[in-house]
Amino acid sequence: MDIEFHYYMTYIIARRAGFSPNDSSIIAYSSQYTDDNTHHLFIDQGTDTAYESYCSQTLNILKPQKELMRIYPVFHFLPGTLDEICGDKAFRADGKLHLMNTIPDNQNSRKVLTKALETGDPCRIGIGTHTYADTFAHQNFTGADDSFNSMTGLLEKLIPSIGHADAQHQPDIPNLLWWDGRLVPANASVNNKERFLNAAGCIFDLYRTRVKGTDSRKTLLKDLGEAIGDTTSTKSERVRAYKGLMGAEFVEYDKKSWFDEAVSFKVDTVFSRDSGDTVPQDVTVSTWKDAGNFRNTKWFAFQEAVKAHQEFVLAEVMRPIYRKMGQTTW
Repeated sequence: MDIEFHYYMTYIIARRAGFSPNDSSIIAYSSQYTDDNTHHLFIDQGTDTAYESYCSQTLNILKPQKELMRIYPVFHFLPGTLDEICGDKAFRADGKLHLMNTIPDNQNSRKVLTKALETGDPCRIGIGTHTYADTFAHQNFTGADDSFNSMTGLLEKLIPSIGHADAQHQPDIPNLLWWDGRLVPANASVNNKERFLNAAGCIFDLYRTRVKGTDSRKTLLKDLGEAIGDTTSTKSERVRAYKGLMGAEFVEYDKKSWFDEAVSFKVDTVFSRDSGDTVPQDVTVSTWKDAGNFRNTKWFAFQEAVKAHQEFVLAEVMRPIYRKMGQTTW
């Protein structure tokens, strides 16, 4: 999924479920920022306010496998349980199963989002929502580099088969109909609108276990369905419709706003030894804009939520799977 679900639709779902405008905004921003948080930073190094951020997404699929396995399955391709995987009804044409297969609305993803809701932290809820929602769009793919994900032999040779890289953006477009040739013919025709609305309804139901709004699941799905439109709708038309549902509360998403509120960059000149000569070199250094108040910024809160989410998912979901795969270091 992309910003259409992770930001716009997530905000609408949160508000309709009963979250306040402020909490809904943080939940939606955190959900989308999970895709935009791609830099591993060291801030104020060598000081009492030193801090290390974590990535929740990377566009570099050539990173070492150890790094990728702490990102893709943890935030974007959360596997189902062994029982769910063995009983998967998607039915691949080749009959293959995979311990890391992403199953929609799987028990692990419900556990992750439920845990996030229990914390009451809107950043953690947004990250958990992102991970849960992606199980619908990313079903039948894994977060590993594996031929299980391969759509065609040609693309497999050109790029690693990580996640839905071979399918490109097809799983993420809300109104798209597309063909997943890995599945048996009866299941190979994919209707993204059905998947997205199913995700929205399930998230609404889980949210309502913590908050009590006045809207109904039926009304929510009707409005979102109309906003998505048919297969001819354009992204700009859909976004206009989401904004209409958000009304006066709409705030444009800016992926730099939380970061810019908290962190600044400066260029320092340092000296290094190269073949015995002292050579000046410009180095970009990250610093807190307000070192005495950085813990109160949304960017810091998000980073802490990323770390908590990753720790929980690795311990409760991924490490048992990695052990079954004979891996102990991820």
